[in-house]
Amino acid sequence: MTKTGLFVTSLLITFFALKPAFPKTNLINPAPNDDVIAGIKALHRSPEKEMARLKSLLDSNQSSAKRHEWLYLYALGKEKRGEYGEALTLVERCIDDANTSALMQQRAKLLKAKILSNTGDIEEAIGILNTIKQWSMNHGVIQLNIGALMTLGAAFENIKEPKLALNNYLSAYDLATQFKTQVPPSHIAGLIGAIFLQQSRFAEAKSYLNEAYEFAVKKKNSVNQSHLAEKLARVESGLSNFTAAMEFYDTAINIARKNNDFPLLTSALIGKGKMLLGQENTVKTTNTAHLLFEEAASLARNLESKSIYFDSLIALSRLALANGDKAQALEKVKLAETVIENTEVGFPHLEAAYLKLTILEASGDKQATIDGLKQYIALNEAITESLDKSRIQILRTLYELDEVEAENSDLKAITNLQADKIALNQQRNVLLAVITGLFLILSALLFILYVKRARYQTRLERLATTDGLTRFYNRAKILELLDGCLKNIENTDQKFCVVMLDIDFFKSINDKYGHKMGDDALRLFAHTARQRFPNHVDMGRLGGEEFLFIFHGTDEHQIYEQLDSFRQMLKTASTHQLCEEIKLTFSAGLKVVNSPQSTTAILEDTDRALYEAKETGRDKTAIIKCL
Repeated sequence: MTKTGLFVTSLLITFFALKPAFPKTNLINPAPNDDVIAGIKALHRSPEKEMARLKSLLDSNQSSAKRHEWLYLYALGKEKRGEYGEALTLVERCIDDANTSALMQQRAKLLKAKILSNTGDIEEAIGILNTIKQWSMNHGVIQLNIGALMTLGAAFENIKEPKLALNNYLSAYDLATQFKTQVPPSHIAGLIGAIFLQQSRFAEAKSYLNEAYEFAVKKKNSVNQSHLAEKLARVESGLSNFTAAMEFYDTAINIARKNNDFPLLTSALIGKGKMLLGQENTVKTTNTAHLLFEEAASLARNLESKSIYFDSLIALSRLALANGDKAQALEKVKLAETVIENTEVGFPHLEAAYLKLTILEASGDKQATIDGLKQYIALNEAITESLDKSRIQILRTLYELDEVEAENSDLKAITNLQADKIALNQQRNVLLAVITGLFLILSALLFILYVKRARYQTRLERLATTDGLTRFYNRAKILELLDGCLKNIENTDQKFCVVMLDIDFFKSINDKYGHKMGDDALRLFAHTARQRFPNHVDMGRLGGEEFLFIFHGTDEHQIYEQLDSFRQMLKTASTHQLCEEIKLTFSAGLKVVNSPQSTTAILEDTDRALYEAKETGRDKTAIIKCL
């Protein structure tokens, strides 16, 4: 062999020797680039043309091996149009098609989950999305995982869970940043920034929205640019950067006019008007804001979404009230109530009722104020929203006093003296009743808040100290309990026993039957342990299939027998509840502790005993005694 050949051979041997050997299922595939991806891009470029082509293919090719791909893409197009019923039927046909690959099935399920989320079936959608996440992680399909995370985020937004939505969007953003996929991180940044904006976390919102905005400008996507400009305007206004906010509002308004995007245009006009009023209260700014609100109301009147028209009317009403025009303010707020009267009762109804109450109170109309108060209280109770108590209590007292006076008008007519005495007594009794009632209500509310806080605190503590799969203590908590036992032994001289357990051949169960069966095996192990061992045994999961039990007030011989009994119960239960071929066993290392030691030393000793049990045949318990 020549020197050159020897050198090349050495390089090849070194390359293959150092190259990591990943199992096939763990290979990273960030962004599959196939005909489906090409079809999705075509749908984005020319949706109507591509939908017509797909329909023609489906009508003329009933038995093609590519039919499942066309079904998926056609369903995607229908979903984009909002035709959810047809889209769901098409995507289920794709899932059931015999030619559909595993990856294609997961894509179709992702689309199905998105449709279900949009139609309100959130629970089923989230269940499907979690299985897709697991599959994509097991098979290293990063782009699919990103899609599942983004759809989960949208689903959680639909049910008003912004924190959960944010967590999923941030995970998707991290993956999109780390791996090169078809999903640009900047697109996800826009979703993250929108949630931060809802939470008034303006500085964080600005960072993500700026990234998305710059990407939209770079790609010359005027639609995204205008929507992001409107959000950035609200962010800059929240940060008191009014000059920058004005520039973004003007950008959003100009592009929205050009694109005939009337919902965005009306929102931007309202936002700009509110910002102007927030800066200074001059005749010029008031007139400018009024013109902006009037234009927004005129545009929004014929929009399908009534919320924008409602917002414009509320803005006009507030402006009229600030200018002292109570009649105009009342007219606009009543019109706003009419706009949303057929919608589900929510915060807009409460906002309108409160504004009307404020206007009526300023007008000095006593009876109308009382009627407005009744409406506000009814709405408040309907949506369990807290009231402005200092103000409402005064008005409620006035209302109750007036009713008492009306009910006792006959008694007042007996004599002037009796009437005065009765009125005085009634007023005193009513005031006492109001004070007592308010005290009871406040006490009840404080008690409810205390109970809810206690439950929430308990739940948080349980989540922080409990393993989610087995409901045993997690590693940190069981080691904390072990530390406590060691500190206690210095004062009481009461010995205790520590057992480290490990399920035998657990990896083979995962490899042969899948991770779901492995999870079921861990849950069965935990359930059987809770049945067998009394309450004075602390049980924790160290990680994987390894556990740590702490026995109090029991000698090692009793524990040894209890472990054998538990071992038999586990074998029987696993055969009946998991699979006839699976007989769960475990090895254990037991140590009696009757003198102060370090946690590390105990873990090392029990681990050594566990190792001895495994090395001598498994399915047994080895004991190491301590001085």
